[in-house]
Amino acid sequence: MPPADPGSSGVYTIVPSKSLGHDDVVAGEQIRVWVVDDQASFRRATAATLAAMDDFVMAGECETGETAVEQMRSGDGDIVLMDIHMPGMGGIEAARQICSVRTDLIVVLMSTYDVEDLPAAAADCGAASYLHKERLSPDLLRRIWRAGG
Repeated sequence: MPPADPGSSGVYTIVPSKSLGHDDVVAGEQIRVWVVDDQASFRRATAATLAAMDDFVMAGECETGETAVEQMRSGDGDIVLMDIHMPGMGGIEAARQICSVRTDLIVVLMSTYDVEDLPAAAADCGAASYLHKERLSPDLLRRIWRAGG
């Protein structure tokens, strides 16, 4: 995967944005975020980050790619934060399957890898961007949402 220039944000674009971006949240609406990660500690930390935000809410969580694919078929959500490496179906394949049926979702691949070390398949799985887990923050989530991925 060719390295992308993240600027100072730490968000790497994988595919061009599927939309023109999103304006700020309409009053009273919240951006629904799903967290898919086999590590409960990361899911809890992400839930705490989302709880501190007025404009984002935890829509749900999954610990496997298989469960995420099933949940996203009928679940509501706006953004999916997807770990790349999980037992069973990994995040890249789960993102591929989710993005093929839910083009409205913004899927963000996440891991502790540097972008240069991502598997090549990450570039064509349909995910909009890659974010190193250590860089997850309210500001970056808002930037990802506003950019449409």
